[in-house]
Amino acid sequence: MMDSELLPPENLGGPRIDTTNCAREPIHIPGSIQPHGALLVLTAAELRIVQVSANVEHFLGHAPEQVLGRSLADLAAASEVEALARFLAGETLEKNAQYVFCLNFGERRVYDATAHRADALVIVELEEQDAAASSAGFYHSIKNALSELEGAEGVAALLSSAARQVRHLTGFDRVMIYRFAEDDSGEVVAEAQREDLHSFLGHRFPESDIPRQARALYVKNLLRLTADVDAPPSPLVPLLNPVTGAPLNLGGAVLRSTSPMHLQYLRNMEVASSLSVSIVQDGRLWGLISCHHTRAKIVPQAVRAACEFLGRVLALQISAKRAAETFRLRQELQQHNVRIVNAVTGTLTPLEELVRPELNLAAFVRAGGVALRFDGRSVLLGATPDQVRVDALVGWLKSRGELEYHSSSLSRVFPQAAEYARLASGVLGVSVSAGWDEYIVWFRPEVPLEITWGGNPNKPVQVTADGTAQLTPRASFAAYVETVRETALPWHPAEVEEVSALRATLVEAQGARLTLLRELNARLERTNRELERSNAELRRFAFVTAHDLQEPLRVLNNFLGLFSKRYVGRLDADADQLISFAMSEAGRLRSLIRDLYAYTEIGTGPADFSRTVSLEDTLSSVLSALQPRLEETRAVLVRDPLPQVRGNPGRLEQVLHHLLDNALKFSGPLPPRVHVSAEVLGSECRVSVRDQGIGIAPEYFGKIFEVFQRLNRLEDYPGNGIGLAICRKIVEQHGGQVWVESVLGQGSTFCFTVPVERAGGRDAPTV
Repeated sequence: MMDSELLPPENLGGPRIDTTNCAREPIHIPGSIQPHGALLVLTAAELRIVQVSANVEHFLGHAPEQVLGRSLADLAAASEVEALARFLAGETLEKNAQYVFCLNFGERRVYDATAHRADALVIVELEEQDAAASSAGFYHSIKNALSELEGAEGVAALLSSAARQVRHLTGFDRVMIYRFAEDDSGEVVAEAQREDLHSFLGHRFPESDIPRQARALYVKNLLRLTADVDAPPSPLVPLLNPVTGAPLNLGGAVLRSTSPMHLQYLRNMEVASSLSVSIVQDGRLWGLISCHHTRAKIVPQAVRAACEFLGRVLALQISAKRAAETFRLRQELQQHNVRIVNAVTGTLTPLEELVRPELNLAAFVRAGGVALRFDGRSVLLGATPDQVRVDALVGWLKSRGELEYHSSSLSRVFPQAAEYARLASGVLGVSVSAGWDEYIVWFRPEVPLEITWGGNPNKPVQVTADGTAQLTPRASFAAYVETVRETALPWHPAEVEEVSALRATLVEAQGARLTLLRELNARLERTNRELERSNAELRRFAFVTAHDLQEPLRVLNNFLGLFSKRYVGRLDADADQLISFAMSEAGRLRSLIRDLYAYTEIGTGPADFSRTVSLEDTLSSVLSALQPRLEETRAVLVRDPLPQVRGNPGRLEQVLHHLLDNALKFSGPLPPRVHVSAEVLGSECRVSVRDQGIGIAPEYFGKIFEVFQRLNRLEDYPGNGIGLAICRKIVEQHGGQVWVESVLGQGSTFCFTVPVERAGGRDAPTV
């Protein structure tokens, strides 16, 4: 705050200070000091006294008018005045804010003195000496205090130790460690007090309790003492400094009188004396060592110096222990980060790696859940909003134009998040692509925060005797509990930084993955082209072979037939057996070539799969072709109503023919019982052919659909092992699947799916 924003002092015509304007109170120019000491204002060059406190006669035995204008050398011991002069000539007090020495004014008037600069002036403060504060026991206590602070494990233990040690050194009834929050409110985070006093530990105090200009002075001057809240201040004589013509700046003076507002505040807390020591880190007021006493208490200069020293040590120790805690957290984060990076490095499927339970991605930053999206696929792990809400959140993150974002109170900036605040009040997200198409977003659940205020933080109105409303310091410090909702535990800076580092690694890995994918795709395309060319040649070879072998095989069959008619029964038994064997093998070869021709024909030439097919008519056609077999085997066939489907009529007829032929063939010793049914499931129709035959062992469920795979001896069950391979090929051309469900010895059910016929349905495949 600039001086121009401050109000003029009340003793120079300024307004009365209350809680409406206390933030503008000029507390550094009160025009008076506390009466337990005296103040001399000297010119820096001549050490001539130009201003004093009104109580100077009590300390020096001379009235103010007898002291003003005289040289300090006229009143004090020459050696001490010369030492002060040498110090002023050789050093500036900006480097050493207070010069501590003794001043002997004769007649047993020896005082502890401190000197500091105020512009072109030197302010000397005099206080009674205290022999106990300079004893060996006192310095032993300081040494013990330092040892305990250094040995404390962690910040919490350090602060508790500091409160105990300062109370031991000073004898105050209560010592609190008061930490400022980001909003400049404060919380008591450690406390040592008399057993009969109520505790303020954990209590929060509003920003207005320590106004901005007071916090600024705490940074410049590390110690502040109020010895007696009821002691009348001693005014300066003259009120305005004759050298500057302005109120004297007492911001660096220990004896500076306390603001009337703060005095009333202390009285309301039933405090008669207070001492505050600043804890400053990197030029910022981290907190205070705040000491309270129920009776007036003058703290000797040596004790104050020890407390200020402990305050500086405490600030360093807080930094060191926080750094150690952060270091340990960073180690844990980096170790987890390495596991994540190792999991995704070189993989073409990062999502599958990131969701592995052993990786525990949510625990990386102590989150309750995590949402991921890679390669167009989304996964939610742990406690998260549903995918629709996650998509909305990611859309909002994308609109911000940032690739990283974190908040511990998401609903304050993204109101829709209030709907799922219980699951996700905190969010930490990173985009692994340019526009949040691929991302990782961690969520932390709501942690309802109960803030215990030291009294109602709202400014109370006090009504005076004449009925006038007047704003005054809070008179009650009874606990006032406020519950804050829709807030999660804050993200530690180390967590945010480590996630940012992970994002950079993932982006790099994604780039490498895309390069590898492009290379693999190019190789795959080349391989596919070669396979297509090779398969086409093989299909042509098999087709031509099967086609061209039929003519010589027909000649061979005709020759064997004529040979059999002419010579069977005319030669010996061995000759008849050889002729029968040749006829049988020629028939099997004819069947094999026919099946091979049928199999290769399926993969050659275009076929229309978009036609409407009546499965009822198709089944009837198949049964008509198999009628002799049905009669021969005395089969019982049950057929349910069958729907219309989309596909190729001829090829679907082949499928049903092969499945029914197998049901009749592998029926066992009893007459076959076959049931044909169908069920519409969404856009598909599942057709089932169930028999009560010999069944199939589970280990062969997949093998039977491969070409030339047989499970039985040819002598027991004739066939070439191509029929089911033909079925699979035809069904896959229709975009469906074929499979078997069976129990060995109890029958089998062969099922296949094909697209169902619907008005305005999608196009069927064309091969």
